[in-house]
Amino acid sequence: MRILQVAYQSRISGGEKVLYDLAVSLRARGHELLAVCPEPGQLPESLEAEGVRAKIIPFRKTYDLAAAGRLSTFIRREKVEILHSHSMLTNILSRIAGRWARVPVSVSTEHLTMELARGGRGEGLSERLKAAYYRRLDNFTSRLGDRVIAVSAAVRADLLEQGMDPRRVTVIRNGIEIPPLDPGAGRRARAELGIPEETPVIGTVGRLSPQKDYPTLLEAAAVVARACPEAVFLVLGEGDLRPALEKRAEQLGLGERFRFLGYRANVMEAVAAFDIFALSSLWEGLPLAVLEAMALARPVVATAVPGTAEALAAGGAGFTVPLKDHNALAERIIELVRDPGKAHRMGAEGRRQALGGFSRERMVDDHEALYSRLLEGGFRSRYR
Repeated sequence: MRILQVAYQSRISGGEKVLYDLAVSLRARGHELLAVCPEPGQLPESLEAEGVRAKIIPFRKTYDLAAAGRLSTFIRREKVEILHSHSMLTNILSRIAGRWARVPVSVSTEHLTMELARGGRGEGLSERLKAAYYRRLDNFTSRLGDRVIAVSAAVRADLLEQGMDPRRVTVIRNGIEIPPLDPGAGRRARAELGIPEETPVIGTVGRLSPQKDYPTLLEAAAVVARACPEAVFLVLGEGDLRPALEKRAEQLGLGERFRFLGYRANVMEAVAAFDIFALSSLWEGLPLAVLEAMALARPVVATAVPGTAEALAAGGAGFTVPLKDHNALAERIIELVRDPGKAHRMGAEGRRQALGGFSRERMVDDHEALYSRLLEGGFRSRYR
C-alpha cells in the first residue's frame, strides 16, 4: 500500500509520535510511506532519517483551501492509496483534499476532541462559539472520509456526543514500543542526574502547557516535601510556561526538589529514574506518557480525566484523583513513597497491562488491517 500520513505539527509530541511510529513501522513491513508536515522541524527530519519522504505543506486555518488544494495535488501526483491525517485542523483540510483528489481510502485520527479539551469547556462566549464551529466542521467533513479513528473509547464517546455518525468511528488505542525491563536503567539515569539511589523520585512528562496543569502538581509537591523531605520531583518537557512555573517552584521553596529537565530525545531512559509517575492534566485523549510509565513498571498517580482513567481502567496500576485537587494528588504520592512494596506491585501490574493491550505492534496491526479492509472493500466497506 502507498500510504500518506499528514501531521498537525512538526515537533514530535503526542499524536505526532503515533504518526511517526505508524510510518516507520509500516515502512518496515514493506509499505510505501510518505508524510506531509506543516513546516520544517523535528518530525520531518526524523521521518526522513528513517526513509520516509516528508513534504512540507503549511496548514493555517480551517478555511485554508489553498493548502487543501496543494495537498490534493500532492496526493494525485504521488498516487496515494491511503490518506491518513491526524488531529482536528489537519483532518478537516485533509478530508477535503482527499475528496478532491479522489483518493481510494481516507481516514483520520482524532487524538482529542473539543469536549475533552478546554474548547468544549470554554468559559467565554467566543470560546464556546469557536468550539461549536470546530465541532460542526469536524462532523460535516467526517462524511468526506471513510473512517474516523478514535484513540480511546473516551474520544469515541465524545465524537458521538458531538454528533458524528457512530458507523464511521473506530477505536484503535494508542500503543508504544515496550522495551525489556533493564534493572540497571534507573541507576544509570539517576547517576546522570546526580540523584542518589535511595532518593524517592516522582516524575512527569509533558509539554509545559495549560493542559498539564503544572500549578496543581507544584502545590502537591510542596505538600509532599513537608511529609517526605527527601523526595525529588522531575519534569521532562519544554514550553512557554517554564519561566512562570520555575518562579512558582521558587516561591513554594522547592528549590532542587523540583527540577525542570527540559526536552529529552529518549524519554523512557529518563523515566527509568522515576519511582512514581504523576500527571495532573486537565484533559487527555489517551496519554502516551502514562502508557510509557506503565511499560516501565512505574506506578501512576494521575487526575481522573477520561483518557487517563481508561488507560488505568483495569485497576491496580495506579491511582486517579480529582482534577485540580493538589491535596489528593499529594496524598496518593506520599502513600506510595512510604510503601515501596505497594508501589512495586502497582508498577508490575501496569507493565502487565501495557504488554497486554498497549503495544506498538498491536496498534500497527490494527491500522494495517483497517487500511487493507477499506482498500479492498472500497466504498462498500465504509461502515463495516
